[in-house]
Amino acid sequence: MSAKQGQWMGGAILAVALLLGLAVFSAPPGWAAEEASLFYEELAPHGEWVDYGDYGPVWYPTKVSPNWRPYLDGRWVPTTEGWVFETSEPWGWATYHFGNWMPTEEFGWVWAPGSTWYPTTTAWRTAGDFVGWAPIPPPDFIPPPAFAPAGGFVAGTGGLDLLTPPFWAFAHAPNFLLGFGQPFSPAFSFFNCGCLAPFNFVPAIFPRSVLLRDFFFPRFAPNAFFAFGPPFSGVALFTNVDLLRLNKFARTVDLLALQNVLPPAAVFSRRPFLRNAFPAAVLQGQRFQVRPAPDAQLAARRLARPGVVGPPPNIPRLRREIPKAAASPTREKPLPEVIRGLQVSKGLGLPPQAELEQRVVRPELRQGPRRERVRPGGTPGAGVAAGPGARRLQAGVSGRGRLSPREENLKTQMDVEILRQQILQSRRLRGRQESRPAGVTELGAQPRGEIRLQPQPGGAPPARGRGTGHFGTR
Repeated sequence: MSAKQGQWMGGAILAVALLLGLAVFSAPPGWAAEEASLFYEELAPHGEWVDYGDYGPVWYPTKVSPNWRPYLDGRWVPTTEGWVFETSEPWGWATYHFGNWMPTEEFGWVWAPGSTWYPTTTAWRTAGDFVGWAPIPPPDFIPPPAFAPAGGFVAGTGGLDLLTPPFWAFAHAPNFLLGFGQPFSPAFSFFNCGCLAPFNFVPAIFPRSVLLRDFFFPRFAPNAFFAFGPPFSGVALFTNVDLLRLNKFARTVDLLALQNVLPPAAVFSRRPFLRNAFPAAVLQGQRFQVRPAPDAQLAARRLARPGVVGPPPNIPRLRREIPKAAASPTREKPLPEVIRGLQVSKGLGLPPQAELEQRVVRPELRQGPRRERVRPGGTPGAGVAAGPGARRLQAGVSGRGRLSPREENLKTQMDVEILRQQILQSRRLRGRQESRPAGVTELGAQPRGEIRLQPQPGGAPPARGRGTGHFGTR
C-alpha cells in the first residue's frame, strides 16, 4: 500500500469515526430529551412514559377509562386570547397547553411534550348547530390505520389534513357553554354532559362542517400559531347568551383562577425551572395580546408546533431511563371499546354517555344560578346552588364529579337495552336523512349564512355579526 493510499484510508476511517461520533452525540436517547425533563416528574404519578419510536418520549394517563380522550373531561372557557380548556384532570396544565396529542394503537391517546405554551392545541369546526374540536398531532405524525385518511396516508400531508372524523368530538352548540358564569365543578364536563354527538354520527356531521381558519399568534411568540376557536358572536347566538355578557366575561376572566390551567403553587415550589416555561403574562394573570396570522396557509401548516419557543435553561437532566414502547413492562393491555357491536381501538370512540343520553344537556349544566366558591375545609360541591335542578345534578355524578371506570362500565352494562334502542333509532334516522332532498341538513336545520370572526385590536373578542348557522370562516 502506497503512502497516498494509506493516507486516504486513514482519512476515510477518521471520517467514519467522526460520523459515528456525531450520530451518538447529536441524537441523544429519548430519556434525555429536554421536553420530557420538563414534565416527567410531575406527570409520572398520573400515567406512564414510553419511548415511542421516532416520536421520542411520550406520556399517557393510566387512571382513566378505556374510552378516554383528551379535551373531553372539562369545559371550554372564553377568553380574549382564545378558548381555554378548564378541567379537573391534574395534568391539564401541561398536556393542554404544551406539546401535542396523537392516537396510537398500543396506548390510545398519547401526549408528545413540547416547550411552547399555547392557549390551546386544537383545531375547530362548526356544522349547523354543532361545534367540534380535535387535538392537533405532532409534526411528522403518521396516523394509525383507524385514523388514516380514506385514500391512505401520504408522507408530508399537513396536520389539519390528517384530522379525519375519528379525531373529532362534536358538541350540540346550544349546550357548548357548560356552566357558563359559574365557578368550575367537575360536573361541568363534556365527558358526562350528554351533549356530544354520538360516535356513529360524527362521520355524517364531518363532511358538512366548516374548518375555522381563525389562526392567531401571541405577541410574545410571533411564530406560535394557534386556532382561536368559535367566534363569540356565533356562540352567543346559539347558546342564547347575551353577547355583551360573553364579551365582558372573556375580558375579565382570570386565567389564574381557572382549574388546572396553571400548575399548583406546590408544583412550582418543587420544580422552579417550570416558571420559565410559561409566558410571564400568563404567570401574572395578565391579558396578553394576540394577533391574526398574516398568512393563514402558513399558519395552518404550523399550528401548535411544540418547539417554537425553546425549553428554558437549567432544566435538570432526566436520569431515569424511559422504556421503549415495545418493551414497557408496566403497560396494560389496551381494552377495546364496543360501539355498535364493533370493537374499536382504545380511545377511538366517545364516552357511553354520548350514545346513551340525549344530546340536549340538562339545563342546570348549561346555565343556572351562581353558586358560592367552596370555602377552605368545605365539602367539594357544597357550593352548588340549592334547588331541585342542583340536587339532580349532584345526584347524577360521583364524589369526584365524573364517573369512575368501574361506575362507567356498570352504567354501560345496565343500559345495554337502551343502547340497542338508540342504535335502531339512529339507523332509522339515517334512513330518513338519506331520503331527504338536497339542502336539508341531518338534524332538520335550514342552510344558514356565516358570521365571520373579526377580532378587535389587542386580541379583543370578535364583534357580533349577521346571519346564523356556521359561525366560522371558510
